[in-house]
Amino acid sequence: MKRNVVSLGKIAHKLRREGKLREAEETYIQMLRIDSDNVYALVGLGDLKRGARCFEEAADYYKGCLEIEKNNWHALAGLGDAYRGLGDLNKALEAWYRCLSLRPDDHRTMTRVADGLRKKGELENSKKYYFMALEKYPFDPYALMGLGQIALEEGDDNEALDFFERVIEISGNPVIGLTSAGNIFRKRKAFGKAIVLYERAIKFDPGNSHAWHGKADCLRGMKKYPSAIEAWEIALEHGMDQRAGLTRIGDSYISLNELDLAEASYRKAITMGYDKYAYLGISKVHARKDALHKALEILSMLRHRESEDQRISEESRRFLERYPELEQSTPIYAN
Repeated sequence: MKRNVVSLGKIAHKLRREGKLREAEETYIQMLRIDSDNVYALVGLGDLKRGARCFEEAADYYKGCLEIEKNNWHALAGLGDAYRGLGDLNKALEAWYRCLSLRPDDHRTMTRVADGLRKKGELENSKKYYFMALEKYPFDPYALMGLGQIALEEGDDNEALDFFERVIEISGNPVIGLTSAGNIFRKRKAFGKAIVLYERAIKFDPGNSHAWHGKADCLRGMKKYPSAIEAWEIALEHGMDQRAGLTRIGDSYISLNELDLAEASYRKAITMGYDKYAYLGISKVHARKDALHKALEILSMLRHRESEDQRISEESRRFLERYPELEQSTPIYAN
């Protein structure tokens, strides 16, 4: 029996390496039928579920392993990642601290702890763990990126750029470091600095859709809408998600008051599948063209389909405040 389980474990590992995840899952389950306490299978299933973003199921498998083997390092590390996926940073940190008690020199776990502390706003404690990670491994890109993000939060853009430059220097693919740094500056609305980084990435890889998208989004933030549209069109040529790109192009055309071009872009996005933001854009086009009932019909459909979406609720509220006479004619959708 033991020989069969070991053989199945090797098969499951090979299947995972080959990307045959369903077959790997079936093999792990087969192992558990033979040996219900097999920790290798439990961790393997946890890893598969975590990779599929089924974090609750992943956590259950890891906890099942830990009930059998309380100091299983792989289960603890996976459990921390699963809790992070569930948004429970306190439980994630608890698991990672236990990992460090078992392997005090593991720089990857130090970086995970630092990330969790940074997200909780404990910046000084977070920096301590990032620097601990760099003492063990000076080329840890995640620790350097984390320190760069903290520098940004503390308002020191130059120090942040120094950390990001180190990531770019050590990265086997500088495009990833440049684009990641650009994304952080873009989120802070430091569009000029972000564009410099995206353009450097594009010089390395002219067909990188992420860099083109980042540049386009910055140009939109700077109200340079024609240039933003041009950049998004290039991003679409190089593999950017079609619906997302076309919807952003539609938004830019609305800002230019090119309503027919905006509607054409949104409708092209919708031909590829339902997209709430494309429909929201079409409702704005209708409103600007004074086709108020058409705008209201789309907003009502979106409120029905996206009842938890705060942005859509807010857009609907503002629309009805502006045109209160339409509220009585809101279409009713059956649940």
